[in-house]
This record gives sequence, structure tokens and C-alpha cells, in this order.
Amino acid sequence: MTSPRRLPALVGLTATLLTVSLAGCVRLETPAPPARTASPVTVERDTLAAALDDVSTALAEGSDGGTLAQVEARSLPSLVDGVGQRYVTYPGVTPSASASASASADPVTLDSVVQAALDTSVEIATSTDDADLRAWATSGALVHGMALWLGLVDDGSVDTGAAARTLPSSDAAESLTVPDSSALDSTTLADLALRHDQARYLYELVATRQSGAEKAASLARAELHAERSDALQELSGADDARTEVYSTLASSIEDDASRAATLRDTEDAVASAYAAAAVSSESGDVAWLLDGAFDAYAAESLLDGWRLTDLPVLPGLADASSAEDTQG
Repeated sequence: MTSPRRLPALVGLTATLLTVSLAGCVRLETPAPPARTASPVTVERDTLAAALDDVSTALAEGSDGGTLAQVEARSLPSLVDGVGQRYVTYPGVTPSASASASASADPVTLDSVVQAALDTSVEIATSTDDADLRAWATSGALVHGMALWLGLVDDGSVDTGAAARTLPSSDAAESLTVPDSSALDSTTLADLALRHDQARYLYELVATRQSGAEKAASLARAELHAERSDALQELSGADDARTEVYSTLASSIEDDASRAATLRDTEDAVASAYAAAAVSSESGDVAWLLDGAFDAYAAESLLDGWRLTDLPVLPGLADASSAEDTQG
């Protein structure tokens, strides 16, 4: 029989235990804090890094050492440094068989991996809101595009005649065009128009010293430059700084070697101007600027005397930095 003196103590103990029990139930029913999610830019950056990692893996697994592999190998370290490493959830853990590609899947080749990296770069460059990531994706797109193009030139599976060429991405435009509107300032647009007009004049001048197919090719390239110059000048709305004649040293076109070198320099100047504008532009202007840069780089690569080292490691980025230093 419980002593009357102990009854209040037992009641108090029971109440305390009940309170603790109820409190424990409340804590158990409290919802877990929401999981952290990566920002859109973080996801985009990791997607781009993953594409570069895939190219690195394909290169490490072996290649024929052709121009495609050489272009990627010389630019990849700089691109990875700029974009960052691929995020790995569990470093050192090998994916399970179910997570790996099936044996029936198409074999992974370097050109298919580079094509995927190009498409990823273009997609991010034309959609991201992050200016820094857009610049790296844009420069990478030109690297991958030129790598694929030069690989096709090596294989003899591409037309190397005078033609307007667009970046070989999956969503490439059907033709090389200048848009009806642009967020670029009038000075930049007018500068592009002037560079095209200078190239037009030089090709016409070179054509006067050629004959047959060579002359026809030079005149065709001159016409392309003239058309883009007119379209860009109209788009700029700026005062027209173009002239009928530009100063040209006779020694720069006196023989085949000097003519090729002068034309290479001219196409490179056009390509560099486009690339510099592309890496610093808004998303809406990236696609057509990439096409303009690629077309000029491709045309330059077909001229006699061109070497792989003539292609910038990071197209546009070094040119943009030089332009900013000059303006500063």
C-alpha cells in the first residue's frame, strides 16, 4: 500500500514523464529541413565541366593523333581551368553496371564526344544568365567547332571551296546571316562592317593577279565579305567609315606566298573581332557572332601556310582582354 506522503511525489513524476514523452513525440513529428538545391548557374557550370571531362576521357583512351585531337588537347587544360572541375558525388566510387552504358550502345568516339561538347557549349552560351560562364562556353564552342571542322578537312569529307560556313552545332543556322536587331553597340557593329569591307577589297585586289578557279574563289569570298559588310553597316546605324580603296603594300600581294599570308591575317582579324564580341555579348547575340567567327577561322585555315598554332587556344577571350586593355 502506497504511503499518503509518497502520493504527491508519484503524481509529479508521472506528469514529468508524460511531458517528456509528449515532447519527444513533437520532435519526432517535426518535418526535416528542406534539402539544399544547386543554383541554375551551378548546374550549368557542372554540365559544361562534365562535357569537357568527357572529352578529356576520350583523349586519354587514345586517338589517332589527328588535328581534331590536337586542337582539343591544346585548349582543354585552359578550358577546364576556367570552367572548373566536374562535380563528383562520391569520389573514388566506380559506378555500378546499371549506371554504365550498355554494351549494345553505340561506341563512344572522340568526334561524337566533341560534337556533344560543342552542342552543350552552344546551348549554355545562348541561354545562361552568367556572363563569365557564357564567355567560357562561347570560347569552348569555337574550339570544338574548329576541331570538328579541321578533322573533316583531314578526312577530305568537307567542301573546301569558297563558301559561307556556320558553326557545326546540332542547332546550327542554315545560312550565315546578320540579324535584324542586336544588343551590340553601334561602334562594334560598324567595326565589324569595316573589317569585312577591308577583306572584300583585299580579295578583289588579289583576284586581279589570279586566273581560273583561284580568281573565281577569291571573287566569291569578296562578295561574301561585301554582303556582310553592307548588312552590318546598316544594322549599326553609325556613320559609314568604309572607303573604295584601302592602303595595301605592293609587297604584301606580290606572289602566292605573300598573298596567302596577307589573306590569312585579314581573315584572322575578322574572326578575332567576332570572337571578342561573342564572349562579351548578351545571349541573344552569341549564335550569329559564333557563326561569323567560325566562318572566318575556317576560311583562314584553308589558305596556304596556315598552321594549327595560328588558331587561338581560347578564341575570343584573349582578344576581349586585349580590347579592354586598349580601351582602358
